[in-house]
Amino acid sequence: MSERYVIPSIERALGVLETLAQEPRGHSLAELGRRMDIPKSTLFRILVTLQKHQCVVWSDDERTFRLGSRLWEFGTSFLDHSDLFQASTTHMKRLAETSRETVFLGCLEDGEVIYLRRMESPKSITMVRKLKQRVPAHCTATGVAILAFMKESEVSAILDRHGLASYSDTTLTDREKFMQRLATVRNEGYAIVDGEYNRELLCISAPIFDHRRQPAASLTVAMVSSQARFDTARVEGTAALVREAARAFSRDLGYSANGSR
Repeated sequence: MSERYVIPSIERALGVLETLAQEPRGHSLAELGRRMDIPKSTLFRILVTLQKHQCVVWSDDERTFRLGSRLWEFGTSFLDHSDLFQASTTHMKRLAETSRETVFLGCLEDGEVIYLRRMESPKSITMVRKLKQRVPAHCTATGVAILAFMKESEVSAILDRHGLASYSDTTLTDREKFMQRLATVRNEGYAIVDGEYNRELLCISAPIFDHRRQPAASLTVAMVSSQARFDTARVEGTAALVREAARAFSRDLGYSANGSR
């Protein structure tokens, strides 16, 4: 969409919310001004407006602004209207129980991964507590599993925009090799990414298809890399569980493979 339609004041307000989201303890007016390079008077008016609508709150004790409860209401409303979220409970619970690991539901938005839900097995030892707002697609199993089943032109556009940044010494940053990886994922039906974004995790993900036969999201199991990478049988067995769970989830969304996937 053309930049000429962007409203600068709204863009600044969203930038304030994004900055506050990165710091649970909140920021003072001065700290926000330094981080965002916005005139203090303008920033104050933005904060007062957001505070009026409960999008930010002011702490007298800490002298800081924090995110407000209205944003939680917005997020809850989004999930309430998400077919993916509503349909995920049974499949994520079953996968968490059978894999004995933490399970994530994730999707792509603007070429980046957003995790919508996390479900942990009582026997899981993978300590993944925080759902990050956005993470790269090219070096996460969630992103790779979805990209593998998108049109090549769409994948190329995402790579052109976001690149193939390195987050560890194992991150795949060569474009040609990355496209070869996607071909392998299409053939196997799942993606395995070991320590390319989070060094401590080996993740296995399989795509979820909607009624249009498009990759709408993916189911991902997160395992402790140092333990999983030397247990080939366990990884392969978990991959089979993830793939079958994603297929069952897809059928619930109206997907019909017609013998092709």
